[in-house]
Order: sequence, then C-alpha cells, then structure tokens
Amino acid sequence: MIRKARKEDCPELYDLIHEIFVDMELPLLDLLDPDVLKAAVVRAMHEDVYRFSYRNGLVYEEADEILGCCFGYPGATEPIIDAALRTAFKEMRVTAPRLFPDSETFAGEWYLDSIVTKQSARGKGVAHQLLQALPTLASVAGETVIGLNCEKDNLQAKKLYEKVGFRTVSERILSGHVYDHMQWKFRETS
Repeated sequence: MIRKARKEDCPELYDLIHEIFVDMELPLLDLLDPDVLKAAVVRAMHEDVYRFSYRNGLVYEEADEILGCCFGYPGATEPIIDAALRTAFKEMRVTAPRLFPDSETFAGEWYLDSIVTKQSARGKGVAHQLLQALPTLASVAGETVIGLNCEKDNLQAKKLYEKVGFRTVSERILSGHVYDHMQWKFRETS
C-alpha cells in the first residue's frame, strides 16, 4: 500500500534515505557524527517545508513494514527547501556546511529528490509503484512535469525511470558525480 508519510515514520525513513547520502558520497557524512546528522535531519523532517519533510514523502508499506519511500517538491522551492535543516543545526549548535550544495532542479518541474527501497524488497516493484503515484503529488503542486537526477552508471534505475516515462534532458554534476537529469511529462498542458 502506498500512503503519505507521517511524522512518526521519520526516523525509519531517515535510515532509508541515508543509503542515498552514502551512495552520493556527501562530504557532510565525514564531518558529522552519524547520530548528530540523523537527529538534525529527523528534526527537519518534522517541519512543513523541507526536502525530506514528511509532507513531501510517500511510503510503500506492507504488513506494517516500510519497504520504500520517496520525497519530492516543486522545483521552484529549491532555494528554501533546506532552511529547516539549517535551523535544526543552529538549534543543536552544530556547525555544518549544506547537505546538498549543488542545484538539482529545473524551473517548471516537480522534483523527485529521492526514492529508495529496502534492500530486502528490491526487485519486487516497490519503486515502480512509488513512481506511478508521483503524478498525483505533482498535480497537487500544479506541475505537469516530474524531474529527477539519475547517476550515469546506474543503468538499472535509468531503465526503470524510462519504463515509467522519464527521458534524459540534460546532464548535472552533483557532489562530483555525473548524473542524467530526466523528466517525465505525464500530462500535457492545455
């Protein structure tokens, strides 16, 4: 079952998205104690406006177990999307650089920031079902295009995105890695 994320999910959702941070080799991982980083991100996840706010998340759940999740937001909000994390760091008296220093989105798109499936549930259609649910979130935000970044050498993910309808439109460098920026025009504008 796919449902909206809830505040009480945040610690478990952090554990899933942390895998993405590791894959991206984010510099902040080497600068902060893992428990401090988790506490700050979970604190920010409870806010209404944040890249990983529970309000921006969908969860795939079976038998009360979260098997996957995704987070996204309107690309126009990118300049303010991480303010909640900066506030959490400040309140915790932690000095830290930005978690995501690079611009990731294009104007006029709803941006899929993150999608991840538990290791034990990979290959079972969880990510595909989460992707299929995204147009609803994008439509609520008034967008007809969904964008994402897929690491160049992640051919399995790229194949899944293409199956849903995403197409490569450009290239991005994020944290020193080369990504294809892909978009899915799921509904034509009138």
